[in-house]
Amino acid sequence: MEFKMKNEKGMTLVTTVILVVVIAALVFAIVYYARMQYAKERLEDIKTDLLLVQAKVKNIQGEYTLEKNKEAVLEGTKLADMKEDEVIKKFLEQENLDLEAKDKKYYVLNKENLEKLDLGKVELEENTYYIVEYNTNDVYYTKGFTYSDGKTYYELKEIENLESDNNE
Repeated sequence: MEFKMKNEKGMTLVTTVILVVVIAALVFAIVYYARMQYAKERLEDIKTDLLLVQAKVKNIQGEYTLEKNKEAVLEGTKLADMKEDEVIKKFLEQENLDLEAKDKKYYVLNKENLEKLDLGKVELEENTYYIVEYNTNDVYYTKGFTYSDGKTYYELKEIENLESDNNE
């Protein structure tokens, strides 16, 4: 009894190259998709945290008005008192906050301030702050969010626009 061997050839060089290119394209697509999803989730997290801080600021602003403008109601440290802080210095170089405007009440909120305001679950990384303006209810995040266009956005209004632009 004689066994005949079939002519078996392995993959040709062309087939191997095509397979490698297809696998590389799939890996690239998966990594790209994962990075985009992470960026979207990060944007949503930052936006949610800023909205929570803004809601609390609106409540405090209402109390401030009811209390006949008693500054003790306002939570945080006056921005003017923290101008020497390195994080604040860097933030002020990036942003165009009008610190000299009469009606502006900029305050810096750190982790302890957030906990006093029952916002302990709001994320605040080390060496970052939220800056709030109690008259206009504007909220800023000193770290900001770097969007896919390479620009960093710090204000809630700008970050909300990023999301709406992203959904179009």
